[in-house]
Amino acid sequence: MNKIVLLILVVSAFSITSVHAQNKDSLSFDERNKYIYYQVAEETKVKADTLYERALHFLKNAFENDRLKLSKEDKDKAILTGKGGFMVTKKALVSMQDDAKITFNMVIEVKDGKYRYWFTDFAAIPYRRDRYANFSPVDGKKIPLEQGLRKLGQKTLDDYLEQTLINCRNISGVLKTYMQKPSGTPKNDGIKRSVTTKEW
Repeated sequence: MNKIVLLILVVSAFSITSVHAQNKDSLSFDERNKYIYYQVAEETKVKADTLYERALHFLKNAFENDRLKLSKEDKDKAILTGKGGFMVTKKALVSMQDDAKITFNMVIEVKDGKYRYWFTDFAAIPYRRDRYANFSPVDGKKIPLEQGLRKLGQKTLDDYLEQTLINCRNISGVLKTYMQKPSGTPKNDGIKRSVTTKEW
């Protein structure tokens, strides 16, 4: 009897911790009732100025301009803001086709030894086939994901939210690598290195 009770307690504790871990790394709603992906990370023994420079280097160099670019910087408050977007595709008969572009804002805030960042203001710009059989964005139509259930439908909204979460996790991974290493371009020591093709 004691073994059964102990087993039930262990299983329930494991399920509670796994649910808590899933909720920590997922989309949720903020105080404005908008979807948000929010994370706090520590970089002990690193000053706020250094973290700010690394975050600035990340927003300027990590991705192409249409994927993520710097939109505003405030060194006094140690806040950086970026805007970006990514394509969501859906499966057609034989190939994949562009379905929408999801746009977002990213905010990075730094302090001594830690930083936080969040993605918010997600909006979908639907794509449709034009008269030349190319997929292009629908003019003037931008749907906030909070209104997606009403305007897009449950299945489409679920697909968009899943792709949004995957994209946020990917960008977060790149940000963490930038925040852990010194920023800047590698120094050129002026020595030309030649490649030998005789030995391999």
